[in-house]
Amino acid sequence: MNQVIGVCGCICSDCRIYGIECDGCHAIEGKACWLDEVGLEICDFYECSVIDKNLNHCGECTEIPCSKFWENKNPKWTDEEHRRIVNERVILLKGLTQG
Repeated sequence: MNQVIGVCGCICSDCRIYGIECDGCHAIEGKACWLDEVGLEICDFYECSVIDKNLNHCGECTEIPCSKFWENKNPKWTDEEHRRIVNERVILLKGLTQG
C-alpha cells in the first residue's frame, strides 16, 4: 500500500484507524473523528493549508513549521519527542514539494 500523508505530515496510512474510521484528511476533508476531543469541527492544519491557502499540504507553505506544529503536542510526548516528530514531519512535507 502507498503511504497516505496528511496535510500536517502525519502518515495517515500508519494510523490504527486508517481504513476503518478514517481514510486520510483529504478524503474526509479535514473532519477527523477525534476532533470533538479537542473542540474542533475541522482540523486546523487542513483548514489553514487546504481551505484558507489553497495548498495541498503544509509543506507548500512558507511558514512551515508554524505555531500549529508546536502547539499541537500529544500530551504523552516529551518535549524532545515532540521536536523530533515536528522536524520529521517538516522534512517529509518539504520533500513532497520537491518530488
